[in-house]
This record gives sequence, structure tokens and C-alpha cells, in this order.
Amino acid sequence: MTTGLKSSQSVELNALYQEVIVDHSKNPRFKSKNMPCRFCQEGKNPLCGDNITIYCQVEMKDDKPTLYVGFDGTGCSISQASASIMCNSMQSVTLAEARDLIIEAEKIYTGIIQVNSDDLEQDIEALHGVSKFPVRVKCAALAWKTLSLLLNENFDEAGMPKQGCDKLTNCAQSPLNKRKLKIVSTEN
Repeated sequence: MTTGLKSSQSVELNALYQEVIVDHSKNPRFKSKNMPCRFCQEGKNPLCGDNITIYCQVEMKDDKPTLYVGFDGTGCSISQASASIMCNSMQSVTLAEARDLIIEAEKIYTGIIQVNSDDLEQDIEALHGVSKFPVRVKCAALAWKTLSLLLNENFDEAGMPKQGCDKLTNCAQSPLNKRKLKIVSTEN
């Protein structure tokens, strides 16, 4: 009897995962080429063709940098949904909070940690469904690994932003666009 109940809960949870992923894929949050940014990082997964640019705006609050993250890019529904979920969770966060979220997300989309089986408390938990499809984990990982690279390259050890762009407009709109293209390894 418990197997049927457990199976029913699993089916319902999978449906909820899919609903959140589809919603973020069709209605991405913080996706825009026009987002103001101080830092940007382009990542590409050569295995599947997913391509993403992460934009990061920094404001100082209480002498700490506060991040606002957006994206633009093309790729499968999972990569786009994962980027949307990431950006949605990366609004008005500190550098430490952003790094903690990146670590938590990786544990979720790789299946290292389980999520609440009763309901999803946060959209980031929907990425757990991806862990059942190892070939798709790289799609979910691209945005998070690109943001991690951006943070590691543009913030010093004390957590303060380095110089950043000297452009007054968004990098994507600049004729002198010198975004940093990195082939982001989404393999473990």
C-alpha cells in the first residue's frame, strides 16, 4: 500500500517540477539584452549548443555589494528555465548569499540533496527533477556555472567588486562589445 501512495506522490511532485520548469521556460524572469550591468560573462556549452550571457549589476548597501542578476541566451527549455530560476533568486543578494545559492543549486540539480516531497518551497527546488536525467544536468548547470565564473573573476577575496565595465550602456548594446566568452564546463 505504501508503494502506491509513494508512487502517487512522486508522480504529483514530478508534475509540479515540470510545471515550474515550463513556466520559467515560457515566461523567463530577468531575461533581457537591455539589463544594466557592471559585469557580464558569456558561457557556452559546446556539447548541446546552449549559449547564455549573465549580466550582473552591483549596488553598495551598508558597505556590502548587493547583486542583481539577469541573463540572455538561447538553448533548450531546461537551460532557459534554470537561468530564469537562478536570476529570480539572485535579486538583491550579497556575494556570500549568491555563492551559497550556487552551491545549493548544484546539489539540487545533481540530486545530491533531496527536496521536500510535499511541495516546492522555492522554484530552485524544481531543478531536482533534472537529476533524474543525467544528460540534462549540463543544461541546468550552465547558468549557475557561468555566474560562478563571473563572481570568481570579478570580485576580490574580501568580496568587493573589481573594476568592472567602463561602459555606460549594457555590454550587449555596445559596438565595442568585449564580453568574455568562456566555454563553461558543465561536467562534474
